[in-house]
Formats: sequence, C-alpha cells, structure tokens
Amino acid sequence: MDFKSAFNLIVGRVEEELTKSGYTKQKVAAESDNELVALFTSTNIAYSVVYFKDKEQMILRSCTMTEDGPDNEWKTLATWLYDETVSTQKDAESIANDFVEGVSGTVAIKRAKQVKQKKKKSDDGNADPKFLAKRFVTFFPELKEEIKTEEDCYYPFRGATFAKEHIAPKIATYIKRANKKELEKIANVFNTQYGNGDVDTRSIITIVILNSLDEEEFKTISEFFDEDLSKAAVAGRKYKDKTVKPEKPKKKNVSKASTLLQQ
Repeated sequence: MDFKSAFNLIVGRVEEELTKSGYTKQKVAAESDNELVALFTSTNIAYSVVYFKDKEQMILRSCTMTEDGPDNEWKTLATWLYDETVSTQKDAESIANDFVEGVSGTVAIKRAKQVKQKKKKSDDGNADPKFLAKRFVTFFPELKEEIKTEEDCYYPFRGATFAKEHIAPKIATYIKRANKKELEKIANVFNTQYGNGDVDTRSIITIVILNSLDEEEFKTISEFFDEDLSKAAVAGRKYKDKTVKPEKPKKKNVSKASTLLQQ
C-alpha cells in the first residue's frame, strides 16, 4: 500500500475518533515536500499526524493550544515505520488503531485534564460570554448573524440576555432530536467553555442555559458532562426559575477631549 493511501487511512480513523470529542480538522500545508501532515485542534490540545518520507515514519504528536493556535512545542506520542515497498494495508490499520488509542484512551483523557488544569491555574478562565456564543455557531449557523446584530445594537455584549433569548431555546430543541454522538459533541463545548470561561461565562452556562432546560432535557445532556461542570450544574439547579436582576449597560466614560469641546 503506497504511503499516501496509508496516511489517508490513518488520518481518517484519527479524525473519526477525535470528532467525537469536538476536535476540528484544520487545513494546513506541510513545511516541506518531505512531509504529509494533518492537524486536529480543540480549545486545549492539538494533535498532528505526520509522515516523513525520507525516514519512512508515521508519527502522532500533540501540543498545547494557545489563543493564536498550537504552541508548536510538539511531543511525540507514537512513531511507526512505514515502508510502502513492503508494508500493507494491514500495517496501516495497525498504526491507525494505535494512533486512535493514543488520542482516546485513559492516557489521552489524563493529558487533556492536565492541560486544562494548567490553563486554569495560569489564567483562571478568560473566555468571555461573546466567545461562548461564537462556539455554538457550528451547531446553529444562524447565530452568526444574531451575534452580529447584538454587537451592532448593544454595548457591551449582553451575554446573559443573548444566551437566554438566542442560545437556550436552540439547545433545548437540539437535545430533543440529537443522537448520542451529537450530544457528546455539544456537551464537550459546555465542558470546555466552563473550564476555560470567566465568572460570567460559567454563570451563563449553569444559571441561564442549563437552567432553561426541563428535567428530562437536563438529565439527557448532563450525562455527558465532566466532573467540574456536573457538580456546578447540579448545584445551579436550585436557582432554576428564580428571578435574576437584569443586566445594566456600562456607562461610557466621557473623554477629556469631548469635555473640552463642551466648555
């Protein structure tokens, strides 16, 4: 089996597995003609499958994600030789199985938790409500225009109000029709954004969005929450249907220049 076909087989299997956890395959170009490369990213971690033609090696590696993308401090997780003159499809499938295990087994889960904890210690959550809203555009494309309208009409972005009016109803409808794979995917967004979110974002997730769900809907989605969100979501249910004070727009500071103009 030629190396390009083997690479595509392996990448396809890895993509299938990572998609279950909310990873996205990115369009990337190899750094040289000597490489074939595939990149998968989430909020916290990036995985890459690379084939080096000169060394005849298939490599699975990972690194931490930053706001600007992968930090490129790659750690090799697995290396296999693949010589197309003697290797077969069976060999490619063996490599694929190993790589899938590398991104989905207990070690991978531990790796993700360690990165998540490291980020929480360093920035204590900095993803704001607008960032949260944009994460759901993948599931609800119409949100893109609704977010733009919110930005054009209000300042600052009314995170809680927007979530209540535009996100929560869509989540409830989604849960009713979603299969297990779809539930896992959207639950991963909640898990990630709760872990990385600021105080307002975490409150919007638990008090606004999740508390808008009825008991059956909440039970269905909460099955896929991680430990942190599960505890917070259950605790937040005691505030369900209680009145929340409306948001007050921040007062804009009058600039020194405008003050002088008024004199």
